[in-house]
Amino acid sequence: MIVRTLVALTIFVAAVTALASAQTYQLNYYSNRNNTAGADQFVRIINPGEVGTPLSPNHGALCADIYVFDATQEMIECCHCPITANGLEDLSLLHNLAQQPLTGFPAPSSGVIKIVSDAYPNCNETAPTPTADLLAWGTHVQQPITGAFVTTEDVFLSAPLSSPELAFLGQACSFVQYLGSGKGVCTCGSTS
Repeated sequence: MIVRTLVALTIFVAAVTALASAQTYQLNYYSNRNNTAGADQFVRIINPGEVGTPLSPNHGALCADIYVFDATQEMIECCHCPITANGLEDLSLLHNLAQQPLTGFPAPSSGVIKIVSDAYPNCNETAPTPTADLLAWGTHVQQPITGAFVTTEDVFLSAPLSSPELAFLGQACSFVQYLGSGKGVCTCGSTS
């Protein structure tokens, strides 16, 4: 009886450890990018300081590897932005994340944004090294009535980061940047 209990306890601890170490990425959407009001949308990413402090080597930095897709699942831009511990990265959809899409301008009106927290100093969106999660929020331009626009904000959701998804993000980003010859590369915004 004691042996079965120990075996069950060992299996439980292993399962909890595996679950706790499972990697995730942050996921959200954008919509109405090309609205007639010219209203912008923003992504705000925070480094909560889980891997260091502003006084530690590299200032506790992490990188946000960012992947922007259109509504037909095509990656249009990707990049990375370093963020120091307790820092905030503020990104504009119009000026940073969908300014020079691989698929041509104007950028698609709606799509998906994925963020992988990458270990510093790797900071390589084509070959991420996932680490402790960054936190992110996004604003959205909604059009509840024709011609009327309102802005909402919500948190990015965590989604499991499988090995195939991680490999796909890196390979697709390499492809986008190679084909783009300067297009397909998003830019970092203001860092606080």
